[in-house]
Amino acid sequence: MSLHDFLLDAAREDPGRTCLEFSGTQYPFFMVAEQAKMVAAGLRAHGVGEGESVGVMLPNVPPFVTSYYGTLMNGSTFVPINVMLQAEEVAYLIGDSDIKAIVVLDMFLASVHAAVSKLENPPVVFVLPSGKIDPPTEMAQHKTFFDLMVEVDDSFEPAKVDPSLPIMTLYTSGTTGKPKGAQITGANILANLDMMESIIAVDPDDKALCVLPLFHCFALNGVLNASVRNRTAVVLHPRFDVADCFNSLKDDEIKSFAGVPTMFSYLLKHPEFGKKKFGKLRYCISGGAAMPVEVMNQFEKATDVPIYEGFGMTETTVSVCINRPDHRKPGSIGTPFEGVEMKIFDEDDHELPNEKVGELVIKAPNIMCGYLNKQEDTAEAMREGWFHTGDMGYRDDDGFFFIVDRKKDMIIKGGFNIYPREIEEVLYRLQQVAECAVVGVFDEEKGERVQAVIALKPDTTLTAAEVEAHLREHMAKYKLPHDYTFIDELPKGPTGKILKREIRDMWTQWNRDRVPAKT
Repeated sequence: MSLHDFLLDAAREDPGRTCLEFSGTQYPFFMVAEQAKMVAAGLRAHGVGEGESVGVMLPNVPPFVTSYYGTLMNGSTFVPINVMLQAEEVAYLIGDSDIKAIVVLDMFLASVHAAVSKLENPPVVFVLPSGKIDPPTEMAQHKTFFDLMVEVDDSFEPAKVDPSLPIMTLYTSGTTGKPKGAQITGANILANLDMMESIIAVDPDDKALCVLPLFHCFALNGVLNASVRNRTAVVLHPRFDVADCFNSLKDDEIKSFAGVPTMFSYLLKHPEFGKKKFGKLRYCISGGAAMPVEVMNQFEKATDVPIYEGFGMTETTVSVCINRPDHRKPGSIGTPFEGVEMKIFDEDDHELPNEKVGELVIKAPNIMCGYLNKQEDTAEAMREGWFHTGDMGYRDDDGFFFIVDRKKDMIIKGGFNIYPREIEEVLYRLQQVAECAVVGVFDEEKGERVQAVIALKPDTTLTAAEVEAHLREHMAKYKLPHDYTFIDELPKGPTGKILKREIRDMWTQWNRDRVPAKT
């Protein structure tokens, strides 16, 4: 069964049931399916064939959903594009995926126009008017989204898609080098949906709040695909806004909420948090980064709603393990789903015993089939059939896995391995700390030194001396940060994940600014 069949079956058997809610408007399954068919017909009319790539650079709006399912119905490969990318970055994705058509919101057209204007064989660009800005001058050189919508009749037949072939290319964040396109198959997604539903029971009246960007696998596969498969509603927000999110959880009968840890932190800081109840909320899922134990405890205590912390990455479609409702350990990423094998390897790919820190490796039916156009990277990541995550962690004696840090984030100071997550967890115990990140920067004497960057909650104060005194009570001296820097807010990516690379770059610039150049 293809993913788009879930939408078509729902439209045929339950046409009036709500599929999407957006800005107070309900979109039933029949409407979403019909518009997706029109997109598929439009792609065919513009010469986009099966197996060819279609880019979509939209925020969380209904046309994202219809463009996605329309692409699948056409048998094409879906390539979601981060709306924050600039022209050079967009051009790279277009070239790497050989995108033949791209759908973009007018507010982001400048980047796409600059990217395609330099190409010999540019993709067809379809511009979706936002109604919030005057039409950009570049619009005259492209088609509108409505040119993509071609009327269909009962003779329309969606493509038959081999489940073993890629249906989407999801680009990694590119923390080192150029982003890599993880090729995800229909079988990958179906396997992951089965895994999640084996743990979290589906309520026929579920309603999911989607503030995570749909161009990210967490929202696309973990929220949208799961909801459409189960014929449950998704409430779309164009982006995460803490006030809008809080009000939606309170007023829109939301039953499930998926977010990254920083979103839960922001909700905790909302002035009405704890005073108002999220009456219908059944559960939350946290992913995308490690959830600080203190944030989890505060949220669950105030709401009486469990947070299930899972672990996954772009290459694993969504997730490979999660803390089960009746079997969890705070601070862990849980235990693997059925059908998933997880181990801890040393640098020579030998399995380590319990409680020993090494690299997390995975075998599972939801692992990507490879990186697009990158055979060497694929071979390196998939050594001996095990996907090497680049995450450092350990398994305890009960079979729970814990992530200590990203392999590349591990700090080596004078021969000692230091894991920033450990320090961050202790920092979060300070009531004044809203956000924090610990990074390693170059040190001529010790190779690397530890730096802590902290954002405080409003109307609170904290000194570096107080922070250090707190840390000294809980960890070895060699792990203590060399410096503590306080800023208003930590830099984040579109999903809300703290960007440690930018913090390292910021620290380098701070040092340049405060240290006079040698003459």
